[in-house]
Amino acid sequence: MRYRGASPRFLRAAAAVLLAAALPLLASGCSAGSDAGVQRTLPGVSRTTLSTSADGVTLSMKARNVDLRISDASVLVDPSGAAYLRLTVNNQGPATEHLALVSLAGGGQAVLKGGAALSGSLTTAGVLLGSGSSVGFGAPSGSKEPSVQLPADPSRKVGGTEPVMLVFGIAGLVHLDLPVRAA
Repeated sequence: MRYRGASPRFLRAAAAVLLAAALPLLASGCSAGSDAGVQRTLPGVSRTTLSTSADGVTLSMKARNVDLRISDASVLVDPSGAAYLRLTVNNQGPATEHLALVSLAGGGQAVLKGGAALSGSLTTAGVLLGSGSSVGFGAPSGSKEPSVQLPADPSRKVGGTEPVMLVFGIAGLVHLDLPVRAA
């Protein structure tokens, strides 16, 4: 029997299978836990603080390249049943951040709209949160500020809470249980 070399098509397919098998192993090394010696936060700095007041939820996050403060976060529902997030994001970190996605516990995804100013504008990465800036998210109307419009949910009641997941480009996932208030 004569040996024939592998065809280029076969070699490409074999390389793709090997890469698909190796990718999860490589990715797991990138997300090593604290016992791997990776410094996730600055020495002596608290990673997060969370508080709830009559105005909403306030969260402060400090870590390497992250110094975010989310204040007065709540879900507002207007008389027609439309709901949106009301919050202010203050980025004091050294890097420009983006609010990339907002989703709800039921699997719904919010619609992000950008504002008129550079910090708060909608980019391909999400709503831009420039270093040293504070961006307020308000009602999805004709205003010049950015907004987060939530999908309709008949079970949403004023006085309850809404589990919300914010996804930031650098800070990552932030889970909050926000109070639902009347607009």
